[in-house]
Amino acid sequence: MAGKLSASAQVRLATLGEFTSRVQHVYGMVEVYAASKTKSEQQLQPMARAFGRLKLQFMGAGLDPLSQLCGAMEIAAKRGLSPAVKARILREGVGSLKFQLELEQRSVLSDEEAMLRKKEGAEEGR
Repeated sequence: MAGKLSASAQVRLATLGEFTSRVQHVYGMVEVYAASKTKSEQQLQPMARAFGRLKLQFMGAGLDPLSQLCGAMEIAAKRGLSPAVKARILREGVGSLKFQLELEQRSVLSDEEAMLRKKEGAEEGR
């Protein structure tokens, strides 16, 4: 299927792939925070900045729901909660980001498949 994709679908999938690696980086930061026994507060500021950058990048790419979720995770990283509760919230948020990115990738592929089927149907009708 990869060879049959249009240029716009390939660009969109490449963009989503880049976002997947960035979300994976933030996920790593969340797991380091969750696993740390002492001085876990030191990981919060870089994590909040990473969520803020990711929020702006999602907004620039037109993925507003993902941008809003990153904004919520940025706020959650700064809130005064117990480390266990904060880790749970951040893990759930990153899991949701991963799921929504995967869903977006599947959507691009299914839209491309539908367009290809429509095009083949129109050519057969001639």
